[in-house]
Amino acid sequence: MGDEEKENTGGAEAVAPGLQMQQLCRFYALGRRCNFGGKCKFLHQRDATKMNQNKPDRRPELENREETRSRQSEGAKSAAATDSRSGGVAARTERARRRPCLYFMSGFCAMEDRCRFWHPAQFPPVEERSVEAPANRGCVRRPAARPGVTPQEAKLSELTEDLTKQLRDTEIRQLVKRFPKDQLIIQEQSDGLVTFYRATVEATDPEWPFDLKEVDILVSFPEKYPLEIFTFGVPEDQDLPSVMGRHVQQASTDWLRAKHATNQLMGKVELLLRPFLRWLDRSLERLFTEGARQLKRTIECERAGLQFIPYRELQATLSETLQEAAVSLPEEVEENIKISEPRRGTEVKLLGLSLGDNTATVVATRVTVCLQCSRCKVTADLTLSGRTSCEVQCERCSSRISAAFRPGMLHRYSHVLGFLDLHNAAACDLVLQDTQLAVGCMSCSKEVPLQNLCYGQTKEFNCEHCHSKLSILVDSTTFLFIPPRANKPGLNVSAQNHQRKLRDPAVQKGKPLPEEGACRHFRQSQRWMRFPCCGRAYPCGVCHDKEQDHPMELATRMICGHCATEQPYNNGKPCVGCGGLMTRGAHSSHWEGGLGCRNKMKMNRNDRQKYSNTNKTVSRKAANEKKK
Repeated sequence: MGDEEKENTGGAEAVAPGLQMQQLCRFYALGRRCNFGGKCKFLHQRDATKMNQNKPDRRPELENREETRSRQSEGAKSAAATDSRSGGVAARTERARRRPCLYFMSGFCAMEDRCRFWHPAQFPPVEERSVEAPANRGCVRRPAARPGVTPQEAKLSELTEDLTKQLRDTEIRQLVKRFPKDQLIIQEQSDGLVTFYRATVEATDPEWPFDLKEVDILVSFPEKYPLEIFTFGVPEDQDLPSVMGRHVQQASTDWLRAKHATNQLMGKVELLLRPFLRWLDRSLERLFTEGARQLKRTIECERAGLQFIPYRELQATLSETLQEAAVSLPEEVEENIKISEPRRGTEVKLLGLSLGDNTATVVATRVTVCLQCSRCKVTADLTLSGRTSCEVQCERCSSRISAAFRPGMLHRYSHVLGFLDLHNAAACDLVLQDTQLAVGCMSCSKEVPLQNLCYGQTKEFNCEHCHSKLSILVDSTTFLFIPPRANKPGLNVSAQNHQRKLRDPAVQKGKPLPEEGACRHFRQSQRWMRFPCCGRAYPCGVCHDKEQDHPMELATRMICGHCATEQPYNNGKPCVGCGGLMTRGAHSSHWEGGLGCRNKMKMNRNDRQKYSNTNKTVSRKAANEKKK
């Protein structure tokens, strides 16, 4: 056995006793490269005889170099084998202990005495180091102290004066840090009580469509902030037009009030500056677009000789006028002053009114109203024009019905078509298709007649004088009964008690329709459908054919029977206003002889049809025919 081992090794140097039975790696023995390297399970030892036979023309210096490498590798391998067999783990641990611990050098090692790396004695623990020692400062990295978290909100129950002042100071400090010095101007009043911060806000959208990319804002924080919202304004001494600036200011103030009201309901207060700046950055393009539309409308109104005054300005001017009148006029004359005609009767209001850019005003010259008798509940159509009163007699109960229409003016700030003065009747519907309107053009200040307007459809036409494009859209109509004012003190009490109480309109948004929209033909249908052939609303097609003499067209819109919301026709879907179902099936979750529920998952477990034919064998022919 020893002679065979010597022949395999080719007369090489003596090998350790534990490696005598190990085979040679044929790749390494022939002078080639072994891909396994140190992980090879064979012995890496050169056979000089075979190497010389395979490569006879090898240079001597290259052979000497490879022999040197092989001896070094053999020595390393033998040392590794010796370590592994005679306490290699202890040797590796000893070598690791000669390496310094990086964590200990940084300042703290969690393993402490159990660490297998070297902890130098010249580096004492962190707790024992002196802060004034200059030698330890340069080589030891101390953990940095984390800054305190600044509170951004607080509960109302925990809010105190000191916390309120702290939140206000935090908001001002963040504002000063947010804007650079060239974009922030701090101004104080002469009394020093109010401080204004004027900052420049730039749009961050890379696809900004306007030439003006920045806007100046003016902010001041009251003493009770954040219990009160901060004041926001847009200065007029900048490139932004005043109309667009007022729109941005009004929209921003509305957002701040809504956010503050939401926080109040949640029982907390919040610093609103940073959320407001984020909202302003996202909504600046939309605000500029809406403001530009208002600017264009104002310019066109000035060219046409019209002027739209906002409601707030009109109300402020009216209050100032009343104060001056109260000062200058005596008390006897002050009682006889009437600001405007009081609102009375039934108000006719158009919902979802949308006027085109060149459409200024709309006035109804003739209307067709569907009225319901207060006694027998029979409905009938009545056409009214101007302020002329019309008297008719009910076909069923012969009750006397009188009605009159007082037209109003529709524009962008008023959607009231007019008022109805009714006696022994209530308004049900406005037949918009038979109503005649006079539309005022903004370009030429002349009126254009309009007919055949349908709900939910945009009516586009051209002016007969200047050929400008006009458009109008109406979604639905609602009626609101305005109760009369209280009687004078001198009126007889008996007359007040015998005064007849007027009925509310039959159709009001938010209240159910009569009988919740059902009729005797379809009891499960809780809606009215508006037919485009005549523009009137009926519970079903049978009711339409019974009342009208023309062929019926399929309905395109419907009115919910639960909340009287008019919407596009959709069968089987819930109402967009109240979410209720307007149609319900007439069958239950039972089989009912094949007419009921066929879904076995919803059927009652006591129903014998639920588990019928569950284990029935079906032939392949029948299954294939069923698939086809």
